Amino acid sequence: MGQRKVLVHIVTWNSEDTIVRCIEHAARQRGFTLGSDLFIRITDNASTDATVEVVRAVIASRPGVDLVINKHNLGFCGAHNQGASHCSELSCDAMLILNPDVGLPPECLERMLATLFESERVGIVTPKLARADEDLTPLQPPLLDAAGMVLTPTLRHFDRGSGEVDDGRYETREEVFGATGACLLISRECILDVSLPKEISDSGVWEIYPALQEGSSSRIKLFDEAFFAYREDADLSWRVGRRGWRCVYEPAAVAYHVRVVTPERRSKLPATLNSYSVRNRFLLQLNNWDLSNGLLSLILGICVRNIVVILGVVVGERSSLGALREAWALAGRARAIYRATRRA
Repeated sequence: MGQRKVLVHIVTWNSEDTIVRCIEHAARQRGFTLGSDLFIRITDNASTDATVEVVRAVIASRPGVDLVINKHNLGFCGAHNQGASHCSELSCDAMLILNPDVGLPPECLERMLATLFESERVGIVTPKLARADEDLTPLQPPLLDAAGMVLTPTLRHFDRGSGEVDDGRYETREEVFGATGACLLISRECILDVSLPKEISDSGVWEIYPALQEGSSSRIKLFDEAFFAYREDADLSWRVGRRGWRCVYEPAAVAYHVRVVTPERRSKLPATLNSYSVRNRFLLQLNNWDLSNGLLSLILGICVRNIVVILGVVVGERSSLGALREAWALAGRARAIYRATRRA
């Protein structure tokens, strides 16, 4: 594995509870030498807790691990786009996008990397994710967190097996629709191919998130920054597939995730997260959908389900009304993304 270089990129935001263990796990990957063929960068999104202090203490004696501190919160998307640029600068072969609440066993990255480069046009590898406690210790009995991502005919995306007991049903390596952003490995070649082209205007995005304008031209737009956070992994996965790349689920690579956001907890989530979910549902479709997804998706997803969502916002979740306005304002940009990222 020494001939392959990997950047592990972790975005933190008030992550003091788990980030130290996350770094320690990532730094002990079998078959890699930290600072030689394994690099770890933590990009902090203006944390207000002790995240920066504890990270500085951990990396002081670890060559190959560094920290970037953003003045403002650039969201999951903007910060990981900084990581994509760093991956290119280092000439790494792949980037592991990793949440600060994910623990990696020593063999995980080695197995994911082998699968990434085993077959042609594999762009992303997603591991088996199991649920963990806040010490990043697997729950007992073992519960699945994600075994790849699926897209339904109603254009809803779900993590396979999420919350189910791991009873062996997801032990086959196979191609899947997508990967959860908590832990995915993407090749540099895929990053450069699927990232948004520079001619896509971000002026509408900057009206919503002014902090994203600074340094925008230096970031590789792997993730659509209009999403900020939530559903951005589904958008990336869909775009990767539309560009002719494959996403492969590798059950031999297992990682452990502290899951916070689940569909059944929607009513207990902050209004901001629910608003992101509504807006980004429409952006996801506008960025990617066409009739190749089938007539059923048009009827159930575009027509029926979207009407249900809009009515739900108007009648019951009025805190998300702004999300509908933002989706409308960004619709033209989203279709420009669709046109620009179709496979040639």
